[in-house]
Amino acid sequence: MGNMNNNPLPTKSVAKRPAFLGSLSLRAKLILGNMLVLALAIVGTGYYVYSRTNQANTYLTGQLEKNVLQQAQDGLTNISTARAMELNNFFVLMSRDITTIGTTASNLLTDESTLNNVSYWNAFMALERLPNGSWDNLNSEISSVFVPAKVELKPDLAVELDTIKQLDLTVPIILKQNPDTVAIYFGGTSGETIYYPNIDLAAIVPPDFDVTSRPWFLKASPAQNPQRKSVWSDPYLDAALHGLIVTTSAPVFDSGGNFRGVTAMDIQLNRITELVSNIQVGKTGYAILIDKNKRLIAMPAAGYKDLGLTPETVPLGEVLDPTKPSGIPASLFSVFDKTASGKSGIDTLSFGGVERFVSYDPIPAIGYGLVIIAPSNELLANAIAAKQQIALQTTSTLTRSLLLVVAILVVALIATLLIGNSLTSPLIALTKTAEAITEGDLSAEAGIRGRDEVGKLAKAINTMTASMRSMIQSLEQQVEDRTNDLLRKTLSLQSAALVAHDAAETQDLKTLLTRTVDLITNRFDFYHVGIFLLDDSGEHAVLQAASSEGGQKMLARGHRLVVGLQGIVGTSAYQNRSQVVMDVENDPNYYHNPDLPLTRSEAAIPLKARGNVLGILDIQSTQPSAFHQDDIDVLQTMADQIGLAIQNARLLTESQDAIQRLEMSTSENIRQVWRERVRLNKHSYRYTSMGFTSATQPGNMPTNGDTSSDRLNIPITLRGQTLGTIVLQRKTEKTWNETDRALALEIASQVGLALENARLLDEAQRRAAQEQSLSKLTANLGSSLDPETILQTAIRELHQLPNVAEVSAYISSPQASKDVSSKSS
Repeated sequence: MGNMNNNPLPTKSVAKRPAFLGSLSLRAKLILGNMLVLALAIVGTGYYVYSRTNQANTYLTGQLEKNVLQQAQDGLTNISTARAMELNNFFVLMSRDITTIGTTASNLLTDESTLNNVSYWNAFMALERLPNGSWDNLNSEISSVFVPAKVELKPDLAVELDTIKQLDLTVPIILKQNPDTVAIYFGGTSGETIYYPNIDLAAIVPPDFDVTSRPWFLKASPAQNPQRKSVWSDPYLDAALHGLIVTTSAPVFDSGGNFRGVTAMDIQLNRITELVSNIQVGKTGYAILIDKNKRLIAMPAAGYKDLGLTPETVPLGEVLDPTKPSGIPASLFSVFDKTASGKSGIDTLSFGGVERFVSYDPIPAIGYGLVIIAPSNELLANAIAAKQQIALQTTSTLTRSLLLVVAILVVALIATLLIGNSLTSPLIALTKTAEAITEGDLSAEAGIRGRDEVGKLAKAINTMTASMRSMIQSLEQQVEDRTNDLLRKTLSLQSAALVAHDAAETQDLKTLLTRTVDLITNRFDFYHVGIFLLDDSGEHAVLQAASSEGGQKMLARGHRLVVGLQGIVGTSAYQNRSQVVMDVENDPNYYHNPDLPLTRSEAAIPLKARGNVLGILDIQSTQPSAFHQDDIDVLQTMADQIGLAIQNARLLTESQDAIQRLEMSTSENIRQVWRERVRLNKHSYRYTSMGFTSATQPGNMPTNGDTSSDRLNIPITLRGQTLGTIVLQRKTEKTWNETDRALALEIASQVGLALENARLLDEAQRRAAQEQSLSKLTANLGSSLDPETILQTAIRELHQLPNVAEVSAYISSPQASKDVSSKSS
């Protein structure tokens, strides 16, 4: 420790300022510093302005190119998005039409039984079975009806055909409104087909044609379409020279949720191809439409030319495969992959020696993707003219910036002189105020008034000194308050300990309760203190002790409260926790006791022992909010001690009662036993100079200590019962003194104990003899299995018992009886 005290404290090295700076005033330092800054600024500004101008020129040019590039890409993206939305709307309308037709068919099938009564078309009359077995209708009807040869025209099928045939009223209108729609048809689950327009379907398809095996039917059926939405087929080339065709289909269900068939619509993509071919961006830009399988749907002649392809090598409907030589750049296939996965965006690709912007957007209604390709130089043609304009503007800006910088430097020099003077004067005043505070003058205040930083600093210093003055006064008051609070807590704990000590020393329950309420009242100066104990049923809390005048009135009339229902005493007993009401006048649920009209606050503390509620310590005060948490804690500790004391007093009382009952029972037993023993065998002895002789028992038992001048009667007692009497006769007529009497009483007491011990020994011996006889009898009986021998043995052994003159045993049965007896001689 001594070595540690001798070690010097570590110091931190601080760079020293030049001596001439320390001798300058703050005002001089400010002016000198600003002049140096201005000089450096004048030297560096020229270079800075020049370099920044060149940088600005380069930056603006780059920004222009970037903005033009962004605008070009945004324009291309907007065109792509708009065209993709236009194409998507086309397929949405087609999907909506087939959904409408499917819904109409479902509604017709729902009302199938009702509509069948209205004769629009009759399958039995309109259909004819052809020689090949299939069923056909007239070519003059609006739609073709075909039923495969393997299907019989039964009533259920006929009713369905009659019902679906009513689509003749709506489908032709849809065909007329949509020139891109080639055909609309319905395929039933039995293989029947209704086709619009009437193309004599039975003459085209084979007789065993099964519509339920067609891809458009399977794709719309519940197994592959649990959502029951309209679906689209892959595009295919139409054999009737309609070009690329795509089929959309929707399932048909009746009201019972039964799948009845599929409605479908064939749509030619000629108009889609035309729309894609008309998309043009720049001079040579073009668009490509592909499906999710990268099948080519539409591409204009400009696209074939740009990619070096021909319609013969890559026809519409061809799947674009990067593994096959086709002339399409590999980088373009990455865009096709993104489009097939439903992504949208714009990429920059280079192929054929030309940089191109490639924008792609999905067509979610059918799962197609639109790709627009445009050379980047066609979209950035205006950037060169803009660069020249920027160069001219940059030169002009450079000249003006140099002039402006010079003017700013001159003005800054003048402003520095003025600002330096305005700053130093208030700082000097603040320094003087700070020095006064450092010397201990807390009344010193800065006289600077302003809203700038210096004014705020002055205000902060004034606030700090005022806070220090207030803090010193507050600390003194806090010390005094905490000292008083600690003293109050100490007195409360001492009082609680005294109450608990006195309660523990008192064994009588009523005295314990009365002393407890008086001690608490005197020590804590409460208005009323009462102790309630729960009755045997636990349903009522009965007042047992009270310290106030009103409490004595309640005691006189046997005041009790229902547990859980009346007052905070009943609530505390029911919930097994303390209840406190800080102001009874503001508590609507408080029970106002007319015997305690001055109560303003009340606390009910459970008296517990081993977790069980024995009663409630009820404390009431004339002051509102008289109970703090510290007081509750002290009272709870005291209540726990009182609860244990009550439990101990109850246990002591119960033990004393049990001992008293046991002594009375023992005394009564001794009295009866000795009465019977004296009745059977009366004993009376006299001892004289001649020795022991029999004596006649006196007729009246003398009481304890009955004496005459030469005679002393001493009772022989045992546990409060008189067993006999000892009579002492003096040889002379000398009077018996107290010592003689005490000795005689002690001898008589020992005689009583000896007689009782002899009686107990005699009873034990007789019981042992009985047990021995019983054991012998049991052994003799078990030694033979002959009934005759067993009976004789039992009679012989029983005859040997004391005071037994004759023993007989009888065994009776329906046929005969035996009599074996033994008589004493």
